[in-house]
Amino acid sequence: MTDTAQRLLDLRHSTNHPLSLRYSEVFSQALLEGRFEHGRTLALSLAQATPFVDAARSALAHGLDRTDTLDAMSAVLRTYYQTVQACNAAQWLDVSPDSALAAQPPWAAVLPWRARTVASYRQVHEEAALVENRSVGWDVGISEGWLPCGPVSERKIRIEAERILRVLRLIKENGYIRSDEPDGDIRVTALVDETHAWRWLVTAGSHRAAAVAALGYESIPVRVNLVISRGDAPFWKHVVEGLFSLNEALAVFDRIFHGHPNRVAQGWLAATRS
Repeated sequence: MTDTAQRLLDLRHSTNHPLSLRYSEVFSQALLEGRFEHGRTLALSLAQATPFVDAARSALAHGLDRTDTLDAMSAVLRTYYQTVQACNAAQWLDVSPDSALAAQPPWAAVLPWRARTVASYRQVHEEAALVENRSVGWDVGISEGWLPCGPVSERKIRIEAERILRVLRLIKENGYIRSDEPDGDIRVTALVDETHAWRWLVTAGSHRAAAVAALGYESIPVRVNLVISRGDAPFWKHVVEGLFSLNEALAVFDRIFHGHPNRVAQGWLAATRS
């Protein structure tokens, strides 16, 4: 058994609730079964629509092996990235334009409950963009754009289409296969409200989540390594430090928890679902 496996608590057949992870003492991560109706991205609900799910559905309708499938997927993503654009981190999180986050790019939009500094959050996303783009053979970084929102380059649109198609082909052929390895699951933050209802926010594995959603899965194993309770908001790091007011922090939590689009994504969602 690997060290990672030793730290992974499988709760799927017991409580299937993230709060059990808090009281496990020796485990740093838990495996839960996450229903797609409870899945969230930073801006959207997986149960409603995301550009990646729509692009994956477009590929399935078009045919996974056609030479023009990437073009069809790119067209879906292009509409999203041209419509959903954030000038800065404050706009992406729907907080006051007077926030210090207004001086930061969207990918520095640290969530109010995270322990990372703004600078470290920004650096992590810049490093991740390079790794993600290289995974499909493109040696480019964040200058091409950030995965969740525009503006992005045409090259970035193609990169994301390629990544979705690659994952979709694998899952369509082999089914969804998870493992206890570090990248063996979709990684999520569990958000828990005062009634103990919980939702899962994707932090890594967006393309896998989109592929399985497009393929019609109702649920999927998700790996939780962070459990955030709404009732603890006064103690969240960036509330204590004043980067977010308590009301702003709760509004960010509630928007994501309830699957409401942020303001920059509202127009896109309304247009695609009209």
